[in-house]
Amino acid sequence: MLGLVIINGLIDSFNPCAIGIFLIFLSMLFMLKKEKKHVFQISLVYILSIYISYLLIGLGMIKVIQFFGVPHLISFIGAIIIIIVVVLSIKDYFFPDTIFSTKIPYSARQLILKWTYKGTLPAAAVVGVLVGISEFPCSGGIYVTTLGLLSDKATFIQGFFYLLIYNLMFVLPLILIYAVTANQKVAMKLMDWQEREKNHMKLTMGIIMTILGVILIKWYI
Repeated sequence: MLGLVIINGLIDSFNPCAIGIFLIFLSMLFMLKKEKKHVFQISLVYILSIYISYLLIGLGMIKVIQFFGVPHLISFIGAIIIIIVVVLSIKDYFFPDTIFSTKIPYSARQLILKWTYKGTLPAAAVVGVLVGISEFPCSGGIYVTTLGLLSDKATFIQGFFYLLIYNLMFVLPLILIYAVTANQKVAMKLMDWQEREKNHMKLTMGIIMTILGVILIKWYI
């Protein structure tokens, strides 16, 4: 179970939105010549806000699943969601401007960017929560499936500790990005790379999620 939680958390972390917004934050702070202490504080608040919001979503869902006693059904639904997201991710790669997409809705993106450009600690907290909530419908299939498995195989307390690990894996790329973006040039290059490669990231995530979804569906059929 621990290995599955770690792997699923890492797959779920491969998310262009959370990474892209974080890079915008960092680049803007560097351009405003903010002190390293302030950059660290902003980064910490943003990452913690995503971590806590995603963790609370998971804990709430575990409670609901255990209350209704349908972990297998929830895991199967999660696997179906994974397949749907895979199809949309592959569609986004070849036909990015068509209807039905894995992108965060335009109104939510505008709200996130509005708070991002404030560059303050409260704004970082708000953006982290918004990103955590907004990206759940797109990448949440893996999370839902994992929650179903935890509800079936673990107590609520055990599930809580597994979720602490899952969400640490989920924000690990953000921690690593902060660690390597010690100056503005690195942050700008990383942001340019992310912008160029975000569709390839979606396609890669789609392929990985296809394999995971098929395995999970075969498990439950």
